[in-house]
Amino acid sequence: MKRVFHHPPEPANGKHYWRGLGELNDTAEFRQWLEREFPPGSAELNGDEWSRRDFLKLMGASMALAGIGLTSCRRPELHLVPFTKNVEWTIPGKFLYYSTTMPRRTGAIPLIATTVDGRPIKLEGNPLHPASGGATDTFVQASILDLYDPSRSRRFVQKGKTGLFIREKRAIAPSLMLTWKLFATRL
Repeated sequence: MKRVFHHPPEPANGKHYWRGLGELNDTAEFRQWLEREFPPGSAELNGDEWSRRDFLKLMGASMALAGIGLTSCRRPELHLVPFTKNVEWTIPGKFLYYSTTMPRRTGAIPLIATTVDGRPIKLEGNPLHPASGGATDTFVQASILDLYDPSRSRRFVQKGKTGLFIREKRAIAPSLMLTWKLFATRL
């Protein structure tokens, strides 16, 4: 039901404000427009069996059910498990070497991947490829961690002693810069 607000009357001696020329002229068209809440064409929707309240109830219920249904959409927990049946022609614990590439913005980096029991453990540059000559950068070396759980490294170890990240970073910074310069000159 339409709510009609009754405002207090304006004082007779005060200023009288109007909304537009229609209210100033006080025409019949303006009075008819003033009584209608919606613009022309919206009156045809009044005969619908769906009211706004019913529509909002339905949308609220569907959002609630979607929220309940999506709570079980989680990533599955994956664990590394041994083979139940050994692969033919393989010896457990023996290294296998694969020639592969790693795509980059400037091109592909030729690599040799070392795997043990189907799990990659080391990435090195392919010495037979003329572009790299067997060199890789730190990003290639670190990309092996993308395949494993990064939380497995609990602390930094150097020469059997645990260390701090800052000390380790200072120790390897010169060798990283030298590696980067050598790799950049070959590109």
